Amino acid sequence: MTATRTIATIGAHARSIMMTLAMLFTVIAMAPLHAQGPSDDSWVAPARAGQRANPLMPTTDVIKHGQELFHRDCEQCHGKAGRGDGPQSFSLEKHPADLASARVQSQPDGAFFWKVTEGRGVMPKATLGDKDKWSVILYIRTLAAAH
Repeated sequence: MTATRTIATIGAHARSIMMTLAMLFTVIAMAPLHAQGPSDDSWVAPARAGQRANPLMPTTDVIKHGQELFHRDCEQCHGKAGRGDGPQSFSLEKHPADLASARVQSQPDGAFFWKVTEGRGVMPKATLGDKDKWSVILYIRTLAAAH
């Protein structure tokens, strides 16, 4: 395989990952207020998943890595500050939730990890490695401070 072909393949894979994560976080954080009818559309992870602890420490480097992944893969729907106002959000049937909100921030890290890993509906399973998923989750935790 030539170097040019290899670079093109890597670029295509990166774009695929970016779109997957954008959709993934959109579905994770949709506000129940947008649900139709008496039942809400909240997505609750199994209790066992919520008990899973984030193995990473929230160091500056880990959070910066999570921020880079978030801006690369999630910003299109969630916006630069995670407010659910990204350029793609308005074309979705349901707008992504504000990731800094108390409702979102109250979910345990393990629940986020489970949702990102499992996917649901239009949100496919994330193709990131576990360490990258945990890094993004730690970055999302920092959004509450800016709220």
